[in-house]
Amino acid sequence: MLSDVPSDFKAYIKGRYFVAYFPKKILKKEFFSFDLKDSEFSNFQVENFDNSSQIVITCKRGFVPKFSKNGDKIVIKALPFVATKTEELNLSAVPKDMIALPFYVSENTFSPVKNIKPSYDETLFFSGIRAFYINNYQLAAAFFKEIITKYPQSHFFISAYFLLGDCYKKMKQYNLAISTYNKAIQLAPKNDAVAQTLFSIADIYQKQDMFMAARQIYKKIKKDYAGTVWAFKANFMLGYSYYKENRCRQALKYFLNIQKKNSYYPLSMLLSAECFYRKKDYARSVLAYYYMSSELNSIDVKKFYKELGDVGIALCEFEDYKESDKVFSYLESSKDNNIVEFSYIERMRCDLKKGDYDDLDYRGKYILKFSKNAKYRELARKLMDEAKLKKGQVSKKMIDEIMAKYKNDPEVVSLALYVYAEKNYRDKNCPEALDYLAKLKKMYPNSEYNKKSDSIASECINRMVDDFYKNPDIETIEKAYDFAVLLKPQKADLCKLSWGMIFSGKVGSVEKIMHQIKDEECKDTVIAKFYVEMGNDVKAAGIVNKLSKTKPYVYYIDMIFGDINYFNNDYNKAYELYKNGLGIDVPIMQDYLRLRIAKSLLESDNCSSALNYLKRIKTRMYNDEVEFLKGRCLFKLKKYKDAIETLLNLRNNLAYREKVLFYVALSYLNLNDKKSANEFYLKLKRYYPNSQYLKVLESLM
Repeated sequence: MLSDVPSDFKAYIKGRYFVAYFPKKILKKEFFSFDLKDSEFSNFQVENFDNSSQIVITCKRGFVPKFSKNGDKIVIKALPFVATKTEELNLSAVPKDMIALPFYVSENTFSPVKNIKPSYDETLFFSGIRAFYINNYQLAAAFFKEIITKYPQSHFFISAYFLLGDCYKKMKQYNLAISTYNKAIQLAPKNDAVAQTLFSIADIYQKQDMFMAARQIYKKIKKDYAGTVWAFKANFMLGYSYYKENRCRQALKYFLNIQKKNSYYPLSMLLSAECFYRKKDYARSVLAYYYMSSELNSIDVKKFYKELGDVGIALCEFEDYKESDKVFSYLESSKDNNIVEFSYIERMRCDLKKGDYDDLDYRGKYILKFSKNAKYRELARKLMDEAKLKKGQVSKKMIDEIMAKYKNDPEVVSLALYVYAEKNYRDKNCPEALDYLAKLKKMYPNSEYNKKSDSIASECINRMVDDFYKNPDIETIEKAYDFAVLLKPQKADLCKLSWGMIFSGKVGSVEKIMHQIKDEECKDTVIAKFYVEMGNDVKAAGIVNKLSKTKPYVYYIDMIFGDINYFNNDYNKAYELYKNGLGIDVPIMQDYLRLRIAKSLLESDNCSSALNYLKRIKTRMYNDEVEFLKGRCLFKLKKYKDAIETLLNLRNNLAYREKVLFYVALSYLNLNDKKSANEFYLKLKRYYPNSQYLKVLESLM
């Protein structure tokens, strides 16, 4: 029976003719042995064309072929078949998926032939078939047109019409093909070839990107041929038409409903995997691939090599390198240079992901040496440069060269910035690392490397904040703050950073970060400190009163209430509260409180005690303010010469120059040195013509 036909060729029975078509094989007559009996066969021949072959056996009467193998030979035997009025050779015995070329027949074709000599219309028909086989569609069309024109009563008339449409389609005369197909369907609406013809019309529409028209036909096939193989195929093609339009969401509705027993199931799963890949849903892409992986060899490599490549990359992203290698190996088994080179480029992407730089380098050198595809060569160079970056053995010069070379390629430049930031982080050069991460954020805010760099940014900012607390420096804390505001790292210690900014006199800046502090008590104390410095004592007190007075925040609470009293001129109460805050074991906060204590004592005219507190301040960041307060204390203690000497050390400090000039002039007046007093008065007038201190000096002078 036909079920015994070897799976690598296609077979047809056409009345007195048996045709077996072998794609991609050249046959020799001596490879076949056969038992030809004069009573059954009249002729046997092998035809070779276009790297394919077919055998054509002419029979004297109807028969059923029987196949068997004897070593390397295929043995063909005939079982006599005698038709009766009620018995016909069953066309369904030929599996539909074995039909390689369209072959339309009338129901009478399978009847036994009484007259051995073929009629002229039969000769025309099979001549057209043979011309079609060897891709001479123009000649085939001529044979079929002659049947249609001269033999309208022929058994082959309808089949010729259908085949003529196929000829026009093969010749890309699409309008003629569609009109011919429609005429054939009109003449024989119940012919077995109608469903396949409708598919041919839909295929033409798809080739012309008329996807909506194609889908209307597929829906008609699903409805009119429900339960048949054509309905299954139409369901797949509906999804495929959406896929061709890159409308993956609609395509998936069809692909994911195709049953496993359907012959289109593997291809449906591959295209589903591709759709998920396009959405960067690598997990589902890989899952769809797993469903069809056992039938990978059923996918046409040449037609779907790009989709297979993307699935290979998805597997790689999912770190299933074994299956990824299987997909790429299948691509390369095609022996097609373009596909092999494409696979090599995709493999290089995978090598980059898994850190297999030796294999990447080998494939890159192969592409550069043998490929004629300029795009592939460019991609190979790019991937090799990316591999150099990912190895981490980079210098600033190399980074600058790559950034200049790939200035229009965000993927490479963002990687270069990230890699060099990572190198500086390993070298414990946090400011430089953060500087490159800041460039990455500003230049490519949507780069995946911003997320990857979060831990580096967090740790570097925390290191800089720790350095600040060990050796307070305004520039250090300001840089850490600027990087924190820009990069927004998840694990940066914003509590410590905020207090560092406060101790540096940058209270107003903490408003940008204080609400992101994760420690609730720290966040409330920072916010309260912000409000009290902004003059909103009521709001600050309301927040602080709700806090539990536990260490270390009890010291912060004392400091904040000290501020409230200080700004309300209750310097003695402020002094006591600030003094309580000194119990905290944080050197910079202790010096910050000593400054506040000195100011409170100064305002209370207790200058000797104020000087004692000022002398205990070790934080260099406060040196200028300490010197200014010392100068004021000495002035109040009437030690005018010492006051002048102390204050003049700040004459070039813009933050204090106006007050320094005033107190120095005032000190000289108290020493009865009007000439010197006038000199500093004139400097004050020149630098600050609108200063409020001018009138005071004028009245005294």
